[in-house]
Amino acid sequence: MLRTLVMTLLLLATTTLTALPPHANPAVTAQDDTSPDVWITYPLTLHSGPNEARAVLAILPAGTSLVLEGRSSDSHWLLVQAENGTRGWLINGYLYTQASVALDAFIEALPERRERFPDPETPLDTDGTGELGGVIALAAVYDVDAGDGSALLRARAEAVDLAAYPIIPESNGQASDIFAVGQALERNPAGISKVGDCNSTEWLFLHPFGEDQYDLGEYAELQGVVDFYDEAFTFRTYAAYNGLNVNAVLDPLWSNPTACEADETPLACEYRVNNPSVALIMFGTNDMFVLTPEQFDHALRRVVNETRLAGVIPVLSTFPRHLDFPERSILYNQIVVNVALDFDIPLINLWLALEPLPSHGVADDQFHLNGPLTRAGDMSDPNLQT
Repeated sequence: MLRTLVMTLLLLATTTLTALPPHANPAVTAQDDTSPDVWITYPLTLHSGPNEARAVLAILPAGTSLVLEGRSSDSHWLLVQAENGTRGWLINGYLYTQASVALDAFIEALPERRERFPDPETPLDTDGTGELGGVIALAAVYDVDAGDGSALLRARAEAVDLAAYPIIPESNGQASDIFAVGQALERNPAGISKVGDCNSTEWLFLHPFGEDQYDLGEYAELQGVVDFYDEAFTFRTYAAYNGLNVNAVLDPLWSNPTACEADETPLACEYRVNNPSVALIMFGTNDMFVLTPEQFDHALRRVVNETRLAGVIPVLSTFPRHLDFPERSILYNQIVVNVALDFDIPLINLWLALEPLPSHGVADDQFHLNGPLTRAGDMSDPNLQT
């Protein structure tokens, strides 16, 4: 079933993405020639001074671009300007920059600054719970040190109930805004990219729908979706390989030299060559064994942020449990959910769809999706239950 179920879920999810109306004032804008120094990979609280006791001036969502202006004497806090012009101090960490820049050395080279900003007349209301996000507020909720990113990441992840998130996303989040950016960049509105590992490779994953080798069964209402994305289903992907992990998709070493430019990452190559408006992103199966939870979280946030900045809607998916490592599978899936929530993007909860199936829909090798009873693309009921 499994690959057929994945197709079914993704087709269902894309029914709400085929004709996304652009918003008048998109929250995500294409970058100009003046690129920011860094982006944040986590929601961060911006303070009036380099101390968490200072007033909160703003809460910046994950993916916000920043220009670094200076640092505190111990480099624990950074003076920044956000993309909307707001200036203030934020705790160091949860940042990334261009791959060619050594971030630690970059920060150490910043001038030491002592600016303080007036506290707002009306303190920013975080509802006393940290529900609006921001590292300082979240750290208080989970009773961890705001400077300990590992403790905060794990505490937030372990609080996620995977069964509480629907299989098919009920909200598109920022998808409409990102779509508008993509259209301004002349993205193909009917283009789809596959970004992931062995469970997202070409020939069995969506491919049959582009070659009329499918049976929609009871899902005839999806015919319009199949017709809309038709050619994209057979695009050759440059960002989904056997053995790929989320860090490798950001590494030019893994790029296909027949199509990708020098020093171009698989992710950037995929978006340049196939010019999609939507990216179906699923990592975790391989990552559990080569990346720590912190590395996985950070790299996945980079992938999502680079995708949205490129005007491509990132649709994240949870991944099948590894039968030999169920607890680790859950933790990494919880991280996937938090990344989707922080960036306010669509999430397909494949994990939830697979849980009630025999062997959780996983093959005898303990981690690959089961093959179909008949053929990939057959969405008849027996094929969806193996």
